[in-house]
Amino acid sequence: MNTLFRSSLALAVVLLTAGPGWSATDAAPAAKKPITHDVYAGWRSIQGSALSADGRFAAYALVGQESDGEIVVRQLSDGREWRATRGSSAAAAPAQPGEAPSRAALPLLAFSADGRYLAFAIHPSRAEQDKGKKEKKRGDDAPKPSVGLMDLATGKVETIERVKRFAWPDEGGAQLAVLLDAPVAKKEGAAAAAAAKADSDFADDDQAAPAAGAAAAAGARRKDAGTELILLDAASGKRTSFKDVADFAWPRNGAWLAYTVSVKDAPAAPARPASGASAPAEPPKPADNLREGVYVVNLADASARALITGPGSYKQLVTDREGRELAFISNRDALAEQAAAKKEAKGKDAAAKKDEPETPAPYKLFFWRSNDAAAQVLVSAGTVGMPAGWGPSEHASLGFSKDGQRLFLGTAELPKAEPKDQPEAMKVDLWHYKDPELQSAQKVKAERDKNRSYRAVVHLDGTAPRFVQLAGADMPNLLANDNGRWALGTSELPYRMLQSWDALYYDVYAVDLQTGAKRQIATKQRSQPRLSPGGEYAIGFAPAQKTWFAWRLADGQQFNLTGKIKARFENVERDVVEPADAYGYAGWTENDAAVVLYDQFDLWEVQIATQAARNLTNGFGRKHQLQLRYVPLETEDLESRRLPTDGLVLSAAHEVNRSTGFYKLPAGGGEPAKLLHANKLIGGLIKAKKADAVLFTQQSFVEFPDLWQAKLDLAAPSKISNANPQQSQYLWGTQEMMEFTSADGKKLKALVAKPENFDPKKKYPVMVYIYEKMTDNLHRYVPPAPAQNINVSRYVSNGYIVLRPDIVYTIGHPGKSAQNAVLPAVQAIVKAGYADEKRVGIQGHSWGAYQINYLITHSNAFRAAEAGASMANMISGYGGIRWGPGISRAFQYEQQQSRIGGTPWDSANLYIENSPIFQVHKVQTPFLTIHNDDDDAVPWYQAIEFFTALRRLGKEAYWFNYNGEKHGLRERDNMKHFTVHMGEFFDHYLKGAPRPEWMDKPVPYLEKGKRDVMPMFKPTAP
Repeated sequence: MNTLFRSSLALAVVLLTAGPGWSATDAAPAAKKPITHDVYAGWRSIQGSALSADGRFAAYALVGQESDGEIVVRQLSDGREWRATRGSSAAAAPAQPGEAPSRAALPLLAFSADGRYLAFAIHPSRAEQDKGKKEKKRGDDAPKPSVGLMDLATGKVETIERVKRFAWPDEGGAQLAVLLDAPVAKKEGAAAAAAAKADSDFADDDQAAPAAGAAAAAGARRKDAGTELILLDAASGKRTSFKDVADFAWPRNGAWLAYTVSVKDAPAAPARPASGASAPAEPPKPADNLREGVYVVNLADASARALITGPGSYKQLVTDREGRELAFISNRDALAEQAAAKKEAKGKDAAAKKDEPETPAPYKLFFWRSNDAAAQVLVSAGTVGMPAGWGPSEHASLGFSKDGQRLFLGTAELPKAEPKDQPEAMKVDLWHYKDPELQSAQKVKAERDKNRSYRAVVHLDGTAPRFVQLAGADMPNLLANDNGRWALGTSELPYRMLQSWDALYYDVYAVDLQTGAKRQIATKQRSQPRLSPGGEYAIGFAPAQKTWFAWRLADGQQFNLTGKIKARFENVERDVVEPADAYGYAGWTENDAAVVLYDQFDLWEVQIATQAARNLTNGFGRKHQLQLRYVPLETEDLESRRLPTDGLVLSAAHEVNRSTGFYKLPAGGGEPAKLLHANKLIGGLIKAKKADAVLFTQQSFVEFPDLWQAKLDLAAPSKISNANPQQSQYLWGTQEMMEFTSADGKKLKALVAKPENFDPKKKYPVMVYIYEKMTDNLHRYVPPAPAQNINVSRYVSNGYIVLRPDIVYTIGHPGKSAQNAVLPAVQAIVKAGYADEKRVGIQGHSWGAYQINYLITHSNAFRAAEAGASMANMISGYGGIRWGPGISRAFQYEQQQSRIGGTPWDSANLYIENSPIFQVHKVQTPFLTIHNDDDDAVPWYQAIEFFTALRRLGKEAYWFNYNGEKHGLRERDNMKHFTVHMGEFFDHYLKGAPRPEWMDKPVPYLEKGKRDVMPMFKPTAP
């Protein structure tokens, strides 16, 4: 076994009476310093907060921006802590915003079900990563994460290196499955020798192995190679290794472990490398492919038995909750058939068959019950009920219902072979006026559409399994839950073209899970309805009618749920053209009898059959201006949307002062009882699975969101983390909310952040940051960090006032609306006497930047402005493409954020009025922008239009284009680079700092990017 195990003893840290972070050696505080760029690297966040099921332990990761982090485990009863180094998480590729982590993503940390052990990810240290980057190490040679296993009785940690995935079973046992990453590549000499040996191994496939082995070489190419799987018994320390494992799955109860074996692809015709070239690693003998398959491990003796073997791909491994069933898909049978046919045809019309297209091997769905000897085919292309020419899809996930009585799968057309002599397609797009979606949108979705599948189900509750196709090309989407009778189908197909200028609508169908029959129950819904937990009803909100509806799936009858309630269920603050969507709903009562809906403040229980409604919170929210929302504490409640019967925990946010907290709604409804409420942002409530221990966070502008522990009543919370004690060394600030009156007479609010040593008699430079509504951030902590926008904490620490006003809009006049709000907000703080009206700057990105462009073409109130990724011309913007999804930008102007409410040909005056390009000659403000050439939201030609116009007019303007970056910066080095330059720009104009060289001396293209700002970010030694 190539895996290196290391043992170490983590330092046990006793919680002192002064609380976390206190040290007996602490001296009197030194004078505080302004925040500088070198502090960012070590500023930490808390991630992965978790409680053991019994509520005895809390664990979390301290993650530095560019420093090594650590895992902290705390025994809640006495405050003892264990800490273990976990490196820098930058080694792991994070999911993009809005994107779920892949199944193969390394978990951050996880308790064993018995609460005795903790497994956690250990990333390479920052030094190791920097060294690997400098040495240009890639792929298997790059530093890899490890996993640590901590015994919570002692704090002892064992480390397993080069890990790609690990998992405990959700319930029962302390067996940890650890899938290793590929070992470090062999040195060149050994690799060359292995490649030489490959010539003899593969000289004649017909002699080297049986037909099954040849099938793997011919048809199973392009599979991912498996790696080593370690099954580690945390209690006994016993470890068992399994080779060439590609995937594994635990049933919920941990009764056994299933895994798949995949052998490295064999090249079709291995050749010796050219002289001096690196040689490939040794390919396996064809016989190795015979071990491919699916195996189950008996945990009693760690023995593995095969459920199915043979060359092929084995994918989508899934178990039921109770450990009775297993399912997966494989193309093994098709590969074996192809191999046999090739062997039989060998020598017969070989020349004619040489050019025949090779058909991709179709997949079958296999199924195994725990008392069966082997896995059996459950669904194939020939299964009764399968559409002709279809079969199970390799790209669709499988899923059992909670009771194990239904297995959901995806089906699709069987893959077709492409003729080998087919001419190469012309590289040309044909844009057609009848295209349901633009060619650009089709391009973005091409891979997804190519791999599209349609939901089907296999009923396992009878004497024989029964397959039912549920979705299809005419109704492609299906939503199912754990009810056994109904699913909800939707189709956007008739409305895809509308998405370009309006919205994506849906036709809705009740789908019988038993027969696949569907009945249309609603037409052209603006949002997708949702199923009730028991499958009796679907509910949906109609924005145009401002009403919730329900449909009984058995007969399609529609019920108006809120038409008679004197409350507003649409978002009353949504000031765009399209009708406002709903505030949402909390969930359902037992037997789908009633649904609980949200108005602006309260919860309403509505009986579906009678539409009888009652305010479940007795108007408490509206009376106290508290927006009350249900907080699900159990995973089951969150997934099912079934409300607990013993009362609800509610979050609360005050509409005016933005204070927050938690309340308890008694069973049956009534006035909520306060658990905890403060002038802070309180949230992140999680509960132990089998105890009433909870964790939550509290934060404010000056208080980092550390972790707090309490019982479920939140009666005596205590702080258990101190992520950033170094904050006490730096000047910070305070933030308050002020009221002002807009130019058109509206009462509005703004955030005003002031330096820590604020003197009301002094005149301060002001940074204005705008977007839309900003005052929801009153109690939000802003960690110092580089970014494309100003960092409020750093600017305030360095002597700026930061103003963030709310903006409300009049449809058709977004630019004027911004002017009406922003300028009076500035005037209000100038009138207060502490703001220097000659030193006011403004910054914003995207929509905020558009408004800045409008402001500087209609006012000279700002000494300097930065507007990133901004719009300049609404006429050309209307005709542009959002390259991320590939869709037309027209909908944004007609219906959404740009708020014009018409087209350029029927509202030309509004497009011209709101386009800064037509007033660009009036600009007197020094202008800075960042707009990247791969922007996937606002086309960068908007920057070209505005900048070249400013240049033509001789106006002072600077444009940073980070090549290959999108709408927002993702590369941290680019964030640092722009942070420095934007800071220099504003410091010069607002604080009188020396004018930087780049503002006076253009940088030639051949010299671009050579300025090194990284030393500014290097942490200073403590």
